[in-house]
This record gives sequence, C-alpha cells and structure tokens, in this order.
Amino acid sequence: MFSGTNTLDRPHGHRAVRPVDDSAAGQVLASAREHRRISQAAEAALLGDVLAWCELHVTDDPDEGATWGDVPVHLGGQGCPWVREFTITELAAGLGLSLPAARGLVSDVLEMAFRLPRLWARVHDGGLASWRARRIAAQTQTLTLEAAGFVDAQVAPFADKLGAVAVERAVEDATIRYMPDVARAQREAAADGRRFDVDRFQVSFVGTSRIEGELDLADAVDLDHAIATIAEDLKTLYPDLPLDQRRAMAAGQLARRQLGLPEPVANRVETQPASRHAGRTGERRDVILYAHLSSDAVLSLEGHSNPILTPDAFRDLLDIPSDVHLTVRPVIDLNANLTSSGRFATDLQRVQITLRDRTCAAPYCQHPARHLDLDHIDAWDDTGPPGVSTSSTSERRSTESANLAPLCRHHHRAKTFTGWTYQQLVPGVFLWESPHGLHHLTYTGHTLALD
Repeated sequence: MFSGTNTLDRPHGHRAVRPVDDSAAGQVLASAREHRRISQAAEAALLGDVLAWCELHVTDDPDEGATWGDVPVHLGGQGCPWVREFTITELAAGLGLSLPAARGLVSDVLEMAFRLPRLWARVHDGGLASWRARRIAAQTQTLTLEAAGFVDAQVAPFADKLGAVAVERAVEDATIRYMPDVARAQREAAADGRRFDVDRFQVSFVGTSRIEGELDLADAVDLDHAIATIAEDLKTLYPDLPLDQRRAMAAGQLARRQLGLPEPVANRVETQPASRHAGRTGERRDVILYAHLSSDAVLSLEGHSNPILTPDAFRDLLDIPSDVHLTVRPVIDLNANLTSSGRFATDLQRVQITLRDRTCAAPYCQHPARHLDLDHIDAWDDTGPPGVSTSSTSERRSTESANLAPLCRHHHRAKTFTGWTYQQLVPGVFLWESPHGLHHLTYTGHTLALD
C-alpha cells in the first residue's frame, strides 16, 4: 500500500521512510492543474485563430478567376465554406506544420465551427480538450449535415468521457439513420476486407519493410505452414538466428521458389559460408551507387586488407548478389554550379539537385526530391539571349544548379502564383519569405523558423 511517504535506501537492504511535505506537494499539484487549464485554453484559442484565418480567406465561388491559380478547396463536410488553397500553405508555415497536417487542422476546425456547434462550444468553455474534439470532427466529415447534427447532439455532452469506440458507434448510428444508401454500401464493402500490403516505400534504416494483410482463414493457415516449414529448413544454415528472423527470411524464399528456385535451401550442400542471397534467381535487379568521384576511379576503404577497391571488390564486400546489376555513377559534386543553355535541367543536374536537397525545398515539406519539379528560383526569361542572366529583372536564360530547387507541385504553384519568394544562400540552403513576411531557412529536409 502507498502510505503517502517516499522512501530512501538504507544500508543492509532496509528502507527508511521520509514524510512528504504535504504543503509543498499540494502546491505542485495546484500548479500542474493551473498549467493544464492554461494549456487547454491556449489550444482552444488556437482553434479560434485558425477559424478567423479561414474566414478571412473564404470564397463563395469555387471557380473564381481572381484566385490566380490559388484554387479554392473544400475542407470539412457539407455546409463548410470554400477557402483559398495557398492561405493554408502560409498557415502551415506559420504554425510549423506540414501541409497535410495543416489541412487536417483546418478541416477539423471548419467541421466543428459549422457542423458541430455543441462540440465547438464545449471546447471554448473549457469543458473539452481540443484533441478530443478534433478526433470526433475527423470522423463526421463524410456525414450529411443532418447526420452530423445528430452526432453532435448525442456526443457533445459526454465527449470528455467517451472513447474512440463509442464515437465510432455514434457515427455508424447516424449513417444508418440518415444515410441508408451509404450504410448499405459500407456493409457491402466491408464484407470482403481481404488485402495484402507490402510497404516498399517506407524502408527502415536496416533495409526492412513492413507487410500487413488480411486473408481467408484457409489461405492464412497454408501461408503460415509454408513459412514455418521453410524457416525450419533455414535453421540448418542459420542455427544461431532467432525464429522470427528465419520466418521473415522464409517469406522471401517462398516468393523466390514461386519464381523458380530449384529446391529448398536445406536440401542444398553448402561448401562455403552461406550468403543471405544464396540461391536467388529471377530477373536482374539494378542498384545505382552514387560515388562522389570520377566513374573510372577506384574506391578506397581504410582498414580493409586490400586498400584499393574496384566496383567488383565493392560488390563482394557488401555481399551484393550476382543477379543485381551494380552501377557506379560518375562524379557528382553537390556544390558545383552545373549549367545548361536550355530551359530544362539536364539528367545530371536533376540527380545532383536530388542528392543535394533530398526533399522539397519549401518549409516543413517532406516530399522526396527525386520526382518533384525543378524550379527556377529566378524566373526563366523567354525573351532574352540564351545563357544570359539579367540581374536587373532577376530573370535568366540559362539553367544553373545555383538557380534550381526541387519543389512539390503545390509549393511550386504557391511560389509562382502568390507572394512566396525564396533565394538560395549557398548550395542547398534556402531562405523563404511568406506573403505576410514570415521567414524560414530550409536545408536537406530541415526547417528553421527565423521569426
């Protein structure tokens, strides 16, 4: 039992008790409660500020020509107003959020303010934490106005006590009552939830990927049996590996057998230490190694028995299987100012900018740079002579690495059509200014707010 005291170790394993200063403890508890109240009030005030920002940028006409590419977007559910797209961009930068996070915030605020008034009122009278209210608002945005009102009436009085399951039930009830056709379609879609997902784009630092699925019971049992059998085979070659790791390897072996592996690994006689790529067959795969030295140079590795490594020796060192085609890309000096007289970047410039900047150069944006637009920081001049930069107009007729940055399509449009401006201070480091004068420094996927 807890006796209201804390303890200190004594010699010989005995524990002594020290009385708690009840007065000090009470002060700390009161201080914590007050800070919690202040924090909750500040969160509610922030939601109010977001609503005020949106109301300043509402447009009644989704096709309004005056938006100059600033396409209105409809966030929240039926009955919420249209707001201008690029105002959310600046709000995201001001709050230090990614664009998807800012869109989610705006969606939740508009949903509560225009469709869940009871919930909105509870947030602002201090009776409900904003995170709880946002969790509910995120689930009602596909409902009709009438159905959302039903959820608001049912949930708002008890929202501070309800868990996620209770909220989901209220949304389901509203869908059945007011949207029977949608409810029927959802039941039909949920009747077969089978799937098998391999996440190839979220790779861990050690080169692993997540797999998730839902199978028929018979398929799941057969798959489990096959993986268990192959994992047992692998134990012969890898006796020290834990079962979980052998099961993970077995999934790959199962796929390769389907593609033509001649026999189980355990049935093969191994005369050399086993490689984790042993027995791999199928189509050739390509791996590109970006080396920051010339293409005909050799690679050196300090401490290796052979200090001079050719690409073939490098392949052996990293245990790259023979069916993988290894390409060593020629020199890419990330600080070099490569120049082209054409409007579009060369392939080498694109690779250079991708490796230099890694992500979209805009504040808080994490889109990988590889497939993004390459923006001319100083605008391309269609009229001037090729290869000439005109400092008086900040327009160019050459395409230089020093004047290129990777931008996702959204931030490219924001820079082109609105008051966003930026400059490259040194290779890969950009200084941005928003339409309302916020300043951010960005570099290789990082953002530093300067205001």
